[in-house]
Amino acid sequence: MSLQKRIKKIIYGIIFFLVIIVIWQLASVYVDKSLFLPSPAKTILMVKELYSTGALWKHLGYSFYRVTFAVCVTGVISVPLGMAIAWYRPIRAVFKPIINALRFIPVTAFSPILILILGIEESMKITFLIIATLFSFLPTVIQTCQEAVEKPNDKLAETAYTMGFSYTRCIFHVLIPYVTPSLLKSFITLYGVGWTFVIIAEVTNTQYGLGHLMYIGSARGRTDMVFAALLIVIVVSFLFDKVANFIINKKFAWRYEKNEDK
Repeated sequence: MSLQKRIKKIIYGIIFFLVIIVIWQLASVYVDKSLFLPSPAKTILMVKELYSTGALWKHLGYSFYRVTFAVCVTGVISVPLGMAIAWYRPIRAVFKPIINALRFIPVTAFSPILILILGIEESMKITFLIIATLFSFLPTVIQTCQEAVEKPNDKLAETAYTMGFSYTRCIFHVLIPYVTPSLLKSFITLYGVGWTFVIIAEVTNTQYGLGHLMYIGSARGRTDMVFAALLIVIVVSFLFDKVANFIINKKFAWRYEKNEDK
């Protein structure tokens, strides 16, 4: 991407951010009740207060641990299982109908079930996050791997077979390297999904966590605390997404450099 395009992209991002702030400020003035919609300034002051007392890092740290642990476990399960389902017909025949059926079950329905089975301790929250992210990531892995077989980039699979590669060797030397960048991109998106569901997981029996902070703020009528926690989630997710995607684009420049120039 040229320098001019980068500068233009940054300018557009700043303009979008300022428009959101202005709309937020006008909406808070129109509502005229901080109980329902605190102003941006009041929300920032709450973030500053959480930072000064050290509570911000405790709440953020617990949420970060829960999301990261659950998402990593989901990745370890989903990637090999998804590849096996996509690339091996007998395994696909067994698991694909089950996965298709599970997609129609609302993830939040597992929360009360897990409370009955595991109680309200930390294991329940982690398990809920693993299930929630697994339902999102596993179908993506399967679809990505299937597309790699159906429409491989530059006829890579056909070239490998022409060179005498077996199917198993083609998987490890051609298909897996080809789908790795796409899976990493999907994994970054999954991380954002984890931050969405951690709010639900942290409502029950927690002392720390951004979801707990939002719950306490709502119960006490401190909407500025709710918006502060929400703002922290947005900022952390945004920064993680940008940094991680930047690293992936640089690491796999052969895959993404052409798209960046468009």
